[in-house]
Amino acid sequence: MAKGQGKPSRTRIREQLLADAAAAILPDTVDVCVCGGGAAGLVAAICSAEAGASTVVLERDLECGRTILATGNGRCNLTNFDVKPGDYNDPAFFEAVCGPGGFAAEKALSFFDGCGLSTAFENEDDMRVYPTSDQAASVRDVLLARARRAGVVFACAREVEGIDEGRVLYREVFSDARRTIGAGAVVVACREGFVPESVESEPFQPMLCPIAATGLPFDKLDGRRSDARVALVRGGRTIARERGEVLFRPYGLSGIVIFNMSRQAQPGDTLELDLAPLVDDERFAALVSAAGSARGVIDPAIVGVLGDAKRFSCTVEGLAQTEHAQVRRGGIATSQLDPATLMVRTHPGLFAAGEVVDIDGPCGGYNLTWAWCSGEVAGSGAAAYARVRA
Repeated sequence: MAKGQGKPSRTRIREQLLADAAAAILPDTVDVCVCGGGAAGLVAAICSAEAGASTVVLERDLECGRTILATGNGRCNLTNFDVKPGDYNDPAFFEAVCGPGGFAAEKALSFFDGCGLSTAFENEDDMRVYPTSDQAASVRDVLLARARRAGVVFACAREVEGIDEGRVLYREVFSDARRTIGAGAVVVACREGFVPESVESEPFQPMLCPIAATGLPFDKLDGRRSDARVALVRGGRTIARERGEVLFRPYGLSGIVIFNMSRQAQPGDTLELDLAPLVDDERFAALVSAAGSARGVIDPAIVGVLGDAKRFSCTVEGLAQTEHAQVRRGGIATSQLDPATLMVRTHPGLFAAGEVVDIDGPCGGYNLTWAWCSGEVAGSGAAAYARVRA
């Protein structure tokens, strides 16, 4: 590299990506058009193309797979061998699409073996699976490479605006021109959906995000972390219980355990926190008596604000930082879909995968497992449909 030259600026990179997108040559018609180049969309495109269908991916972003890079704090928690249908909001439909128990995880890892991705468990006591490179970029790169080998055409910087009578309407980000592409089958794998209004859908709601709460001096606790056992209580009945790290924020609580609680929390619910989950009440009392405070058991900074108790509670106000929610609940109602192919029952040739379907699970690789498995089913189903009609 010549003296004075450094890495390309963001502006230069963006300009190059726009130029690359504009240079992509799209056919007038294609066997399968995949709307959305995220996790589910890339798998759908691969399975479609490998089944012999000509396949195009329309992606609003300047690159496909960017959303994958942000998963698992940049490490990409691919799947989890503790996956169970009951972890999802529609267990029966998840099982009908992905199979029982750990079968979905095995299916996902089998697919990634075919991509050339090396994976491993987080540790001996954890069922979460990550790429051994510890980089989400490895996951995206092997998906893009496999898709290219299969002949998938990537059409980035193209925002889907509608689907009508076997044609997909889209806007070119680089020219603002409106165009269409004909398709024998369409897989919707983007958040917005763009499905016909006649298809029953549930409104989107943010999930897996912090919880806003009252009842504790959260402003004085901002940034403190604690291992805690948390119970979500409604009307005296425990709705959910989980142990994990809790992060205090000025508006309430965050952390993975709280994200999982956000799937069920409603305003007025109570969050009960045990900040010393490994110490029983008798032992806790003895330690506090010996030390004169709880500072030998709980973070001294938290004790300085909350005092020497072990348990605290607060009241749920609602969800917080919803614009950064990891997933959204809602989308196409599962009753509208054939679980064998993920085709919309009332619209032959229209398929759905990933977050556009009303399926969601907790943190820990569950939602990516759904993305991979549903993408495989929808992509294969779309290719079979298009080839029969050809």
